[in-house]
Amino acid sequence: MKIINTIGICSTALICSCNTPTTNTSFLNEQQKDFPNLINIKNVPSEQHEYDLYLFSDLGAWSGYALPENESSYNAGAFIGPMVMTGRGWLAQSLAEPELSINGKKFDFARNIQTSEYLPGKLIQTYKNGDLKFVTELCFATSRSAVVRSTITNLTKAPLNISLKWKGGVFEKTAKLDARDNQINIYYPFYKYGTKENDKQKTSPVDNVNISISFNTAENVVTNGKDSLFVNEKNNYTLEPGKQYQSSHIETLVLKDEDINKEKDCLSNISIDECFIKNETRWNGYITKLMDSDSPYMKENSYRNIAVKAMMTLNSNWRSSAGDILRGCSFPSYVGFIGGCWSWDAWQIASGNVLYNPEGAKSEMLALFDYQADNGMVPDFINYNKKRNNWRDSKPPVASWGAMNVYKATGDKKFLEEIFDKLYKFHNWWYNDRDHNKNGICEYGSTDGSLIAAAWESGMDNGVRFDDTEILNNGRDDAWSMNQESICLNSFLYIDKKVLAEMASILGKNDIAEKLNKDAEFIKEYVQKNMYDEETGFFYDVKIDSEEKVKVMGAEGWLPLWAGIATKEQAESVKQNMMNENHFNSHLPLGTLDISHPALRPTRGYWRGPVWFNQVYFGIIGLKNYGYEKEADYLTRKFMNNAQGLMTDGPIHENYNPLTGEALNAPNFGWSSALILKLLVNK
Repeated sequence: MKIINTIGICSTALICSCNTPTTNTSFLNEQQKDFPNLINIKNVPSEQHEYDLYLFSDLGAWSGYALPENESSYNAGAFIGPMVMTGRGWLAQSLAEPELSINGKKFDFARNIQTSEYLPGKLIQTYKNGDLKFVTELCFATSRSAVVRSTITNLTKAPLNISLKWKGGVFEKTAKLDARDNQINIYYPFYKYGTKENDKQKTSPVDNVNISISFNTAENVVTNGKDSLFVNEKNNYTLEPGKQYQSSHIETLVLKDEDINKEKDCLSNISIDECFIKNETRWNGYITKLMDSDSPYMKENSYRNIAVKAMMTLNSNWRSSAGDILRGCSFPSYVGFIGGCWSWDAWQIASGNVLYNPEGAKSEMLALFDYQADNGMVPDFINYNKKRNNWRDSKPPVASWGAMNVYKATGDKKFLEEIFDKLYKFHNWWYNDRDHNKNGICEYGSTDGSLIAAAWESGMDNGVRFDDTEILNNGRDDAWSMNQESICLNSFLYIDKKVLAEMASILGKNDIAEKLNKDAEFIKEYVQKNMYDEETGFFYDVKIDSEEKVKVMGAEGWLPLWAGIATKEQAESVKQNMMNENHFNSHLPLGTLDISHPALRPTRGYWRGPVWFNQVYFGIIGLKNYGYEKEADYLTRKFMNNAQGLMTDGPIHENYNPLTGEALNAPNFGWSSALILKLLVNK
């Protein structure tokens, strides 16, 4: 059975059923089928803009689907959605809900034996009674098309007369539907938020979307009014004992200005069954790559489950090129971060993606650099609509570290050659635009002279250490700095120099390598001498004018251990603070603020106390760098065991309450997933 009469676009990165990765023998030979329902995505939207519901996506698609809720008869047997991630939201509760009759009697999906599974890369629903079994599956064939295969099996010893129909509807009243050639076409026009039809969102315009649903095996397809569809799949079909009937349809989403003919060509010679075979092969390859790790964590079921959950999260957050996003990159989450990619998120996410999807990781690293300014600055954020790119600030320089992670995993020297000059230019931008007194030690800042954008540039937006900060002009209207030298920024820049020096040596740029290594030593000496406090045994930001330490004990204080800047004696003192139950070794360890600090806000504090896993990761790796393996293992296990939802079917979150482990802010979060994955597989 071929996929025919479909429209859409094939992205170049991860689609057209995907190339099959090379696999090796894995630990316990675990496969896609061995990891069911690691994340609960059973939810049904009541209206278009319910963005907080969980879903599944794959292959860089800009759409996703959920499973129906078991307790409800409505939507049983259907796949929920799609939800479109351009800001438009849920297009429908379901575009194709089955209605099945057996010998003239309606098959009640909700009242028969049922199971639903979210496997890595695939959704499955199974319904069964004494007469028949109905199995329906969904996977993505490309970055624009999802296929649905439904199989009816006669379990009796007599023929069954079956009738199968499909019904569906859309949320938007402005959508236009038409039917032709066993295909439903749905057009969603451009609109501006705040109109009568779309008054729930009031931020920015939303581009048009086209949906095409091809019912490959149907007898008749019609629309019912302007907002619903009706499909007569089979009427009074005789299904012999032990035999099967297979139905299939494909839902294709086309974004603004995309070439529909490319998707037609991509799908014209792919069979439905082949899509599912290639999906299983690809995901088995991903899982095998993780299971082949020699990490002790990957020999324990609970940690293997968390690693696969992290990979599933990353894959659902991945977007192929579309609009003004010129190559594939990841949303931080598909909940609350619709429409674009953030820079330091992308560079951290690439460090996890590369463990199973190296080509995607390369694209992730390069996506933000497509918009690099002539002066070397990389924007904080790029959007589907480039008019909404954020140039008020950049983000911490972890790009070289991320790129080196990609290179070490792939050995791809061409990638290094492509990205090195971009990284080096970005590195030098910090010293040109963010070193107020030109002493070789940088500060966070902004292009518009605002303190809020300067705090955003740190990535730790509302950190307590910024409460008394002032903004200083650096000699140009577009270059401003905070009046404090940052311990985390200069730790990042130290690593940036060391990594760039290593890259330069590989590429034969020895003069650059020598200079970078020399400059790195200056940072190390400065940090050891000026940013460490003997009394408290911790590292802090320093005021430019007075050289006074900003004594707010936060997660930034262990970045010198991650970077390898601290002396052994300094590392020992920092370690003691990290392991102290009155400071950072709380119920959920390594929060962003000392839990004894009076400004602690463990639930609604954002960067004023909650635990962010990237800082946990930097802390644990910092301990390992100085030989504290036992402490690092203890904190790893404590976090995994106590973070809400990790050991069950909950999502991986943006941050957590340090006192309780309660999940906070955005679920299905990218860099949390990427660095959990990197930590657990020990790469």
